[in-house]
Amino acid sequence: MKKLLVLALVIIVLAGACEKTSDSTDEFSNSLALGTGMNASNFTLVGEGTVFQHGTTIYFRLESKDDMAGSDVRIAINPVGTSNYENRDYPSLQDYGHITISSFSVANPGNYTATGILITGNKTIASVNFTIQ
Repeated sequence: MKKLLVLALVIIVLAGACEKTSDSTDEFSNSLALGTGMNASNFTLVGEGTVFQHGTTIYFRLESKDDMAGSDVRIAINPVGTSNYENRDYPSLQDYGHITISSFSVANPGNYTATGILITGNKTIASVNFTIQ
């Protein structure tokens, strides 16, 4: 039920604010940010940071300088110091846009790297290190 609510919020956010107005990418950058919540009215994260309590739902905001062109998004989560990746895939909700906001959780405390990837073309956008306490 919680996943459906998050998906519904993402659909509302993306449908309303990612209007295709021009091909200019000067206002966008390649970035991945994490937080404890999201503000659907302005595509921002709440509680943005890199240290989270165990059991917290982590929200992410992946922004691409180039139009995502309808590509699904993958967040690859890697425990630091290992080669074990856990991929989380998020379907594209429209055929254009520069921002994807959704959430994930991590089961075990530790240090991790999250990498945002556009599945179409296997294009890495950005990475961020984070800690689960």
